[in-house]
Amino acid sequence: MPFIHLFEHASDQRYLLNPEKIEGIFRGFIPDNALDMLIVYLQGHTLDCRITRKRSTKTGDFRPARNGQPPRLTVNGDLNPYAFLLTLIHEIAHFFVCLDTEKSNVFLIRKHRPRPHGKEWKKRFTGLMQPFISMNIFPADIEMALVSFFENPKASASADSRLQGLLRSYDPPGEHIMITDIREGELFMTGSGRIFMKMDRLRKRYRCVCVKSRRMYLFSPEAMILPVKIRKEEKYCNSPG
Repeated sequence: MPFIHLFEHASDQRYLLNPEKIEGIFRGFIPDNALDMLIVYLQGHTLDCRITRKRSTKTGDFRPARNGQPPRLTVNGDLNPYAFLLTLIHEIAHFFVCLDTEKSNVFLIRKHRPRPHGKEWKKRFTGLMQPFISMNIFPADIEMALVSFFENPKASASADSRLQGLLRSYDPPGEHIMITDIREGELFMTGSGRIFMKMDRLRKRYRCVCVKSRRMYLFSPEAMILPVKIRKEEKYCNSPG
């Protein structure tokens, strides 16, 4: 019997989701009128749900069960309620694709595994989001952008510049901007205090070099950063190479 199925019936109740636990985790992070549908989706499942601090490289992720641990879902806690809900459902779609695959007995056959953001995930993500769109959970401008986005959902909302811009317009005022808002060669600071120079884009991510260590890192287009203003001569001295 595949491992995920075992976890769905595990005796350890710490990660078994019930309505009270779901509400306790997510209330205050998503719109209040979205909670009931979220409970319908998650209750009775075994899933480690975590709300994390802000991460510069991603807004959420999903990890299947492994090494005796249950499947795990994380979402950044600094997102506004609409961006948080969209990210959460994105990751829940991964969870359900994982369960669907396990039930079809192809989970352990590598060549049959669904692609991370393939047709199975797109179908699940679209289906899970439709009730929230129909219930007018989102403001009208975001709702219209979502209808267009879900004609062929991308791996990240950041791939749709209109949708991403609308989601960001509901962020509280602050100094952070997206890495896409600065030009190549400009410097920025991450939440850890390290300073990077933005380089070129490689498919879906930006290459950025750490000014201090000269090591190269990849950043998601949706990464939130603090721009760093310095004099031209300083910028020249800190340039890589």
